[in-house]
Amino acid sequence: MPDYYDTAAQLNEYLVFHYGNDASVLPWDFGPVKALGFHKRLVGWVDKSRLRAGSRALDLGCAVGRISLELTRVCESVVGIDYSTTFIESAKKIRESGLVTFQLTREGTLGTSSQVRLPADVSPDRTSFCQGDAENLSESLGKFDVIIMANLLDRVAHPRKVLSRLSDITQPGAQVIICSPFTWWDEFTQPEERLGGFIQDGKEMTSMDTVAKLLEPNFRQTKIGDEPFLIRQHERKFFMSVACVGAWIRR
Repeated sequence: MPDYYDTAAQLNEYLVFHYGNDASVLPWDFGPVKALGFHKRLVGWVDKSRLRAGSRALDLGCAVGRISLELTRVCESVVGIDYSTTFIESAKKIRESGLVTFQLTREGTLGTSSQVRLPADVSPDRTSFCQGDAENLSESLGKFDVIIMANLLDRVAHPRKVLSRLSDITQPGAQVIICSPFTWWDEFTQPEERLGGFIQDGKEMTSMDTVAKLLEPNFRQTKIGDEPFLIRQHERKFFMSVACVGAWIRR
């Protein structure tokens, strides 16, 4: 499903997810309020005390760029990469204008157009966005001090290939934060390529178990936990997921 994220509907959903305020994402006074503010919470996993001056960050699978912008609060420069050309073009426009325009869909074709400004304390000029394939990253990217992979691994054909490149593009002491609900779909990842959700040698294997095993030679795990997130489809329908999150330090 290579063009799944290149539709107008998906773009709008992700713009609301990334940039809508709490009331825009969840216009009710009940519901999963703890799932709001996902992008800020995930960047909160970065240990600022470990960052060096001039630190570089990579937001791999950046979609429309909110995590990249949040990372400018703690890193000197941030590169955002996504496979979707539509997402990247939108992220570039937001970077240049400082404005985000989206439709808050109510029902059918009913809705309200909304425009918001980027938070004053992020630095769009510290970001750059480019279209790219997480499985085939350019050698010219260099090395990073922070890498965040948010909800990416279950949307690529060969997740092990993505993980195998992390040691090549990180500095010693770099932080890697990986999160995913591991919602494996055949359209993205064939069963034989999935990281977990099956019995192996008589033992239940979760996807995060496999991530940790694959990273162990070059990374030390420091933390594991859960982060919920909420995507609004329309005024009365939402997708709530709980991502498993792990943090590692490059040996």
